[in-house]
Amino acid sequence: MSAILQELKHRKLHSDFVIEIEEPISELLDNPEAIEHIRELWQTSPVIIFRRQSLEEEEQVRFSQLFGHCETANRKDIQSPYRDEIIYFSTLRYADGRFVGGFAGGDDVDWHSDQTFVVRPATGAMLYGVEVPKGGGDIYWANQYGAWDRLPADIQKLIDGRTGTYRYAKRMAIMNTLELKDKDSPQARKMASLPDAFHPVVLTHPVTGRKALYADPTTLVSIEGLSEAENARVLPILFEAGGSPELVYRHKVHNGDLMMWDNGCTMHRRDEMQLNQPRLMKRTTFRLAADAYCVPH
Repeated sequence: MSAILQELKHRKLHSDFVIEIEEPISELLDNPEAIEHIRELWQTSPVIIFRRQSLEEEEQVRFSQLFGHCETANRKDIQSPYRDEIIYFSTLRYADGRFVGGFAGGDDVDWHSDQTFVVRPATGAMLYGVEVPKGGGDIYWANQYGAWDRLPADIQKLIDGRTGTYRYAKRMAIMNTLELKDKDSPQARKMASLPDAFHPVVLTHPVTGRKALYADPTTLVSIEGLSEAENARVLPILFEAGGSPELVYRHKVHNGDLMMWDNGCTMHRRDEMQLNQPRLMKRTTFRLAADAYCVPH
């Protein structure tokens, strides 16, 4: 390993599951060796924290694109007016009263992985905290490699190699976000009518060989080949393992924190948010390579 790679400062925050890289992202953007080192670290540490960064939206998009192709937001109402690849989560409002972005307040969806309900999930994500409340809104990640390891051997044998059915309507029924509380709104009806997606319930990392549970409790409704009674018995076991407290890292977000994670081998949630607490978070979502990450096929 070169001297440049060795100089990339980082430390563990939760076993090898979460690390903090102590470098300014703006100085890494044009350093291919440093980016390659981050890719290597991300193979074994699926959550990476960069604290107290100062980033323009263009820099956040550039940084995201170094790891995968950035998606353009489908929902124009929460999209950045400056970069199509960025969406806003915020309690702030425009002059006409509209929220600046989406998912402004209330509870989160509880433990989940992003995009499990679509045919080709983009599993890479970055969230940048521009304005972060002093209280509430902490973010949690749960290690799904550890969740697989926690499962009894008979459950591992039963589910490994099987395909799950993932349904957005299930998540919709338990969502608390303000913009989807009206189940008859055009946006709510559109989301509720999404077709089912089908993914393996166990993913294998193509580089490390580690297995990760891919059982999003907000969308997984059944596992193929199991009877109704078996699904009723097995799914709660998977969901409990996925959120086991000892597998969880809790992050107190501060202004300038950038968090990147791999949805293929993690789940996440956040604490309740109050509308009177200023908050502005900017997220990019990007596609990771199937030959290097836990990407559901």
